[in-house]
Amino acid sequence: MVDQNPKRSQEPPVWLLFSAGSAISALAFPALILILGILLPFGIISPDSIIAFSHHWLGKLVILVLAIFPMWMGLHRIHHGMHDVKLHMPNGGLIFYGLAAIYSIVVIGAVIAI
Repeated sequence: MVDQNPKRSQEPPVWLLFSAGSAISALAFPALILILGILLPFGIISPDSIIAFSHHWLGKLVILVLAIFPMWMGLHRIHHGMHDVKLHMPNGGLIFYGLAAIYSIVVIGAVIAI
């Protein structure tokens, strides 16, 4: 018989952050590698323009997105990877997602301080 009042899970918001991190990593990191790994070292883009962009509100938003969402993805993968190899930690979700939340708060504080 189907349970009419199923227990709510915290997984949907975490899966949302995980999928956002996956999409950001797949779409933005190649462009970031191009800019920071090729264009900047060869002098095609000046460091001053990157610094100026990081002080603009859009640059701050880009830094936040590129720093926070991939961390949620990585810690989510580690958490579920440990389950796959039968390493079950008590309160593992609280530990990994708590670390991601603390990291997010630290990054937000650092970007606001720019």
